Amino acid sequence: MNKKKIVAGLIGAGRIGKMHAHNIITYLPDVFLKAVADCKPDKPWVDSLGIPVCADHCGQILDDPDIEAVVITTPSATHVEMITLAAMAGKQIFCEKPIAFEADNVAQATSAANEAGVMLQVGFNRRFDPDFRAVQEAVTAGKVGTPHIIRITNRDPIRPSLDFIPDSGGLFMDFSIHDFDMVRFLSGSEVVQVYAAGSVLIDPEIERLGDIDTALITLRLASGTLCIIDLSRETGYGYDQQVEVFGSKGSISAFNTTPTRTVLSTDEGVYSDKPHYSFVERYEAAFVEEMRAFFACVRNGSSPLVSGEDAQMAVKIAQAALESYQQNRPVEVA
Repeated sequence: MNKKKIVAGLIGAGRIGKMHAHNIITYLPDVFLKAVADCKPDKPWVDSLGIPVCADHCGQILDDPDIEAVVITTPSATHVEMITLAAMAGKQIFCEKPIAFEADNVAQATSAANEAGVMLQVGFNRRFDPDFRAVQEAVTAGKVGTPHIIRITNRDPIRPSLDFIPDSGGLFMDFSIHDFDMVRFLSGSEVVQVYAAGSVLIDPEIERLGDIDTALITLRLASGTLCIIDLSRETGYGYDQQVEVFGSKGSISAFNTTPTRTVLSTDEGVYSDKPHYSFVERYEAAFVEEMRAFFACVRNGSSPLVSGEDAQMAVKIAQAALESYQQNRPVEVA
């Protein structure tokens, strides 16, 4: 017996929104993407995907009784409002991170979804990466024993445009918030203390705009596990994404992914591909899996792997990291 397709709408059609739309249409045959809404609608693109409705306002999606679930990929500053409106309309909700830059505002959006009785999944896609997921499963199964040290490397291939910096939330809130969520995911423990050191070593204009481009963050977890995160806005050699969990019985690591796994060895040297150059390539499978997981929750009524409460905790850690950097001292996480 064929299952009825889930009818969905996409609100926000920038780079991430278009990627999600492509993934839904390409990989999720049990989902019908009926409508896309954006303040600057790209009708040729919408038509090219065979999406019936191209709207210039989210109301055209939220007022549609056929649409059961929405994917929100609007600018971060609009997320709380969009989640609240979608919850009031009774839609199941996926929202890209961050929901907001303040923990109280994240709580407001989460409460709106809870009170409306709808599901909210947040776009921490790295939980769905096959390599990182395998690390988490090994740790949970006790294969490395009690975790002692977690190491995370998060380095972009190229600095963002200067236009992006002022409204981004900064290095801790925009960039390393994924890592704060990963620490909780990999360890199963809460962060209780943060110490962050940062510098501007790539572009002095980033400092002029009130941000940093390089940082080291150390975290102490409730379990006693220690974590170190190193961050950079630019490598020049690709997207550097690695994790290691070292424990009482051993360690497990996830290394960079590359376009091919080939290694050329000659008398001149040994050569392999550079890491993938963008997050879209590096986390291609993760983006597909998080959409698959969201719509599975919609269909089954199950709880999402990444909740509004998870998003709130990541923001609290990011706020503590910023405070630590500004005051040059360890800061307790509320």
